[in-house]
Amino acid sequence: MHRHGYDPPMVTDVATSGGSDRFVRLATVGDVATARVCAALLEADGIEVRVHGESLGPYPMTVGEFAETELWVPNGRLEDARQVMLEAEVTAAMAPIDDDGAPVPRWVMWLVALTIVALVGVRVVANLF
Repeated sequence: MHRHGYDPPMVTDVATSGGSDRFVRLATVGDVATARVCAALLEADGIEVRVHGESLGPYPMTVGEFAETELWVPNGRLEDARQVMLEAEVTAAMAPIDDDGAPVPRWVMWLVALTIVALVGVRVVANLF
């Protein structure tokens, strides 16, 4: 039984069955959006994937452990799926950082800080009288 009371259609002992038509859990990710991106990567490589989790039911729970979503793939494609996920992780790690925003000048930061201090000071003085 799943720890949140939801039984996925495929039981966890499918990994020991050896059948290539059975599904095994590939990964558990932290949210539905990540799961859908991973599923799209796998499907683009021709790997069937099933997505299961509390956040996909009629009463979605998207906070904490309830947001965890599982990815299941056919047992016969498990190694291929692992390779796809590894390649995606390496590609993401190697991507250049796109920092097109110029750093904020120091005087702007001081101006913002002084404005906040002045507003708080006016508010405190106004509350005294």
